[in-house]
This record gives sequence, C-alpha cells and structure tokens, in this order.
Amino acid sequence: MKKLFLIFDLGQTLINEWNFLEFFEQKLLELVNGFGGRIDWRNYITLRNNIIKNRMIGNGGIEELILTICRLILPIGYDRIILKKINSDLSYGKRKYFCLNVGAKEVIETLSKYHELGIISNQPEEAIEPLINADILSLFHRVVFPSKIKIKKPHVKLLFEEINFTGFPANRCIMIGDRLDIDILPANKLGMKTIRFTDSLFHMQSAQNQHEIPTYTVKKLDEIPNVIKDIL
Repeated sequence: MKKLFLIFDLGQTLINEWNFLEFFEQKLLELVNGFGGRIDWRNYITLRNNIIKNRMIGNGGIEELILTICRLILPIGYDRIILKKINSDLSYGKRKYFCLNVGAKEVIETLSKYHELGIISNQPEEAIEPLINADILSLFHRVVFPSKIKIKKPHVKLLFEEINFTGFPANRCIMIGDRLDIDILPANKLGMKTIRFTDSLFHMQSAQNQHEIPTYTVKKLDEIPNVIKDIL
C-alpha cells in the first residue's frame, strides 16, 4: 500500500485559470455596462475583490460571482439575463484558456510514485482536459465531480466516503486546494492534513475559524513534495 492518499482540488489548484478569469471578466464588464452599469475596470476589480474577501458568493464559483456582481450594480432581474448571455463565452473561455498550472505535471508524476492520488472538484468535467492532454489523468486513483451526484463541496460526508473508499485513515490523507471554505475546512474537520495553494483568486480569503487554518500553505505546486516529506 502506498504511503498517503492525496486529494487535489482541480480549478485554480491544478488548473491555471488566470487567463480565463481576465477573459471572462472583460466580457462581463462589457455586458454590465451595456445594460447601464457604468463601472470601470478599476472599480470592477475592487468590487470583485470585496465580494471574495467577504465571502458574498458562499460556496459558489464563477456563476455565483457573476450573479452577485450583477445584483450589486444593476436593477433586479438583470443578473440571470447576463448569466444566460455570457454562458457561451464561459464555455469558450474554459476550452481556450484552461491549462495546467506551472509544475503540475512534474509534481503529479513524482507524487504518484509513492502515494495514491485523487481529485474532488466542483468544476465541470471538461476541466480535466488539460490533465488528459498532459497524459497524467491516469495517475489519479479517484476523480470525483460532486455535481454529478448532486452534492457540492464543501461536504464532509462526501469527503469521508471518498477516503473511506480508499482504505486510508483520515490522518494518512491530505487535501490540497485553494479555498479555505470548501477545501480546507471539511478536510480539517475529518482530521486530515491540509495544504492551501495561494496562487488563486481566493488567496484573499482569511480563516474565520480554527477549521479553516491549513496545516501548510504553498505558493507554488513544486513546494508540495517537500511539504509531504515533512508530514511523513
């Protein structure tokens, strides 16, 4: 049996979304202003950052961010109209701009030699395309998209069932993700070790309780193998 079970978040951890975010936010700003929003890029970024810092999207992702921004700028009802209009741009942007984070391929290939690897992600299934293209998807023992079973992160029961499936005790499992609320918190509650990846839009989150404090924090993926050695 391999030493540890490492569970990775996908979006903004293994997948680099920065170019996608810039693309979709330009499209969103155009739409918002087209409906009378009158907000410039600088004020948009300030608004977006405050939404992330204050957790105004809850456990949601990009779609919830879009809805929240629209509700704060435009009259009631425009949020759903704009989300519908931007959906095709979101799909195009994900296909064009999603790519592996720097060092992801090398880190996954190294870690898979000694540990079992898994993915739990709220991303749509097409988000795994960069892993397929890099020929590393097969190195993951489990790949779970909670939305397929109508459960979304954070969900302690889901995470418990996944680690129970592997036969690893919780203290031999590590969750690696960028969000304190949906990656770090449920794993800490189960007694897992946690690694927070901060090269993400959600680096602005601050821990709100003890369960949201990660065991380790890294800025780059290639720091993770050394962190794993410390844990062992």
